[in-house]
Amino acid sequence: MISLTTNQSLVFEGDRRSGWLAFCINTSGDTPLVRGNEVPQRSMHGFCSDLKDVFFQLHAGSHLQIALVSHDRIEHLALASQQHQALDLIGSTNSARLSAERFDRLATMVLPRNKDPLQGELIEAELLDLLSQRNVQRISTGELNHRADLMQHLIKWGQTNPTTVISLEDLTATIFASRSSIVHNCRSMFGIGPMALLKLIRLGQVQNALLNPDQRAIIGCRTVQEVASHYGFQSRNHFARDYRDLFGEAPSSTLQRSGASGIRCQPVSVAQSPQMAMARR
Repeated sequence: MISLTTNQSLVFEGDRRSGWLAFCINTSGDTPLVRGNEVPQRSMHGFCSDLKDVFFQLHAGSHLQIALVSHDRIEHLALASQQHQALDLIGSTNSARLSAERFDRLATMVLPRNKDPLQGELIEAELLDLLSQRNVQRISTGELNHRADLMQHLIKWGQTNPTTVISLEDLTATIFASRSSIVHNCRSMFGIGPMALLKLIRLGQVQNALLNPDQRAIIGCRTVQEVASHYGFQSRNHFARDYRDLFGEAPSSTLQRSGASGIRCQPVSVAQSPQMAMARR
């Protein structure tokens, strides 16, 4: 079980873990954007077994609870109890709406602080019972809408080319979309332009390298300036300002923390003032 609270907009993009289903519920007032579509309150999402990737966005102040269950175990239990409706829903649906009573019950069950030794089994039984209800309201199959598909391509390009600084004109040819479409959809979905989004991704890569000695060894960089240059930041002053604005500390402080005893590297840090952060699964 995982509990996640955000103080900023947070975007998740990456591959799903094979063999596992993630049942996510948002217990805050704001509704998340799951694969580009707004999911209403009292819903669970992220459980479609046919989807191989993750793409969703949480607003600032969101509280997300996640339960990971074995796909094979759920399938075995469903077949043994003849709950075929649940298997059909898992294979064709990514978001479903629950009654207020069932939503609150599930939210209580997936709290990480729940110390019941049978918690996993109880969650599996509850999920199967929920998905076997004939009147369960299917919301979304998980298919990406046009805007989400375009933005996922943009983010993937940024993540796989973190050392490349590209112009907007070249970007249009790279992800096969018009300049106006890229700019409009990026601002509409994230509140920033595509160049700012790509810079944010590169800053995240810098932070990860500064926190992780193994990553610095892989890219052959030791100092802050070497790491910054590797990821395309040539102006020392502009880089230091942007990094501090995003992560609330100087890059040198991040580097110092990476060598401190007891400090463990984390792939995503909570920023002090930015509008959005990126995470990978």
